[in-house]
Amino acid sequence: FMGAQWYLLAALGLMLASALFWWPFVAGLTRTISRLTKVTEHISRGDFSARAPAASNDELGRLGHAVNRMSERLEQFVQGQKRFVGDVAHELCSPLSRLQFALGILEEQVHAASTAAATAPESPDSLADIRDEVQQLSDLVQELLMFSKAAVRGPGNLPLSPVPIADLIHRVIAREHADSAVTVNVPDDMHALAEPGLLARAMANLIRNSCRYAAHAGPITISAAKAGTNAILITISDRGPGVPVEALSNLGDPFFRAELSRSRETGGTGLGLAIVKTCIEACRGTVRFRNLEPTGFEAQIELGRAG
Repeated sequence: FMGAQWYLLAALGLMLASALFWWPFVAGLTRTISRLTKVTEHISRGDFSARAPAASNDELGRLGHAVNRMSERLEQFVQGQKRFVGDVAHELCSPLSRLQFALGILEEQVHAASTAAATAPESPDSLADIRDEVQQLSDLVQELLMFSKAAVRGPGNLPLSPVPIADLIHRVIAREHADSAVTVNVPDDMHALAEPGLLARAMANLIRNSCRYAAHAGPITISAAKAGTNAILITISDRGPGVPVEALSNLGDPFFRAELSRSRETGGTGLGLAIVKTCIEACRGTVRFRNLEPTGFEAQIELGRAG
């Protein structure tokens, strides 16, 4: 019996010694894997500045080097794509402006000819259709330019300043002529850290989107409150039909429309929420979209708090 106890104690001692011997290695391995996981999560969200630990020469060190090279290549690819979109949109602006100018002159000439003629020709209607198409193309190019500018700046590359939220929202509502449709519950002394132009553009797109799809269903509400110790949460909600549940995860993707059947007139260009997301991320914030119950749609913008 005593011998069995000694064997048991010896086994427990060996297990304890083994645990103490391997503990630093296991703890270091766990920390490295945890850091690699966090870095890959940042990369999956589009933060290509994250870097994995790659100081060691073992398999985990080589994995860290591979993750860092992948992040650098992805950043180069994404930035090149954004610059390409911006360059194309910029190059399209000049011929579109000349085309609009030429259409204006042609419309004046046709109007003068139709005034002098006994019967008005059919060409003015055709010219109006052409002008509408050109205007839609021009609007799309402007949206692409705004999306490209906000995307190229990117998080961390933009100086932020304290922005009075209530004042900015009221100015955006007045510019969008949405005073009768929007209710604002934002303290006058609340300030967010943001770039004023980008935040105003994001708010304008969200207000315009809510007015287009939900103004008939009830008031659109904008509120703001402190979130934690250093953040502010701005909420834009409506009582409209919302979006299909399966589309929520794709909102904010360029050219994505929640309903494929929507045309340009009813569904826009598919860049509105993408511009919102890009502008807010450039201000080092986040935006989330969700449906409300029983009906409604809500956008939540989280930004740093100033003061």
